[in-house]
Amino acid sequence: MNIEIDIGSRIKSIRLEKGILLKDLAKQCGISSSMLSQIEKGNANPSLNTIKSVAKVLEIPVFKFFLEPEIEDYSINILKKENRKIVLTNEVTYELLSPEGTKQIECTKMILNKKYSESSSKPISHKGEEVAIVVKGKVKVTVGEEICEMEPGDSIQIPSLIPHKWTNIYDNESIILFSVTPPTV
Repeated sequence: MNIEIDIGSRIKSIRLEKGILLKDLAKQCGISSSMLSQIEKGNANPSLNTIKSVAKVLEIPVFKFFLEPEIEDYSINILKKENRKIVLTNEVTYELLSPEGTKQIECTKMILNKKYSESSSKPISHKGEEVAIVVKGKVKVTVGEEICEMEPGDSIQIPSLIPHKWTNIYDNESIILFSVTPPTV
């Protein structure tokens, strides 16, 4: 029985997943960019030494190129409002909006319960890029050395590992929705 394996598309898929440019992978493997491009397109067959070199640079075992790709479960995963995980403090309420099993992104609703409540006493950092939008109220966000005010509809991107904190400057509660990738669990 003959099973045809498309090593080139698997190389390309893993390379893109890891965010490596074709020219950078080719250089580190000691082959030309055009040769790697031909391999990824299926127009050239790599030698075993080239496969080993690519696996080493991509930091994966060689056998990964020969396995059937994993098929992800695309079933719908709904998290009902009443089943959300909620963390309450005197100043802040966090509601996890991401359904269980979410692996690449975490979505959370943060409610700053009263005027001058803060997400933390001082700016904190975490791994993962964050994007947030103010849904209700008015907040002051401190990101690194910068401070700005945000109102409903305003959104912000906060790079990974930059210390930040939120302060409610509205007379009532302020609500911020944010997503972090990868999740900060």
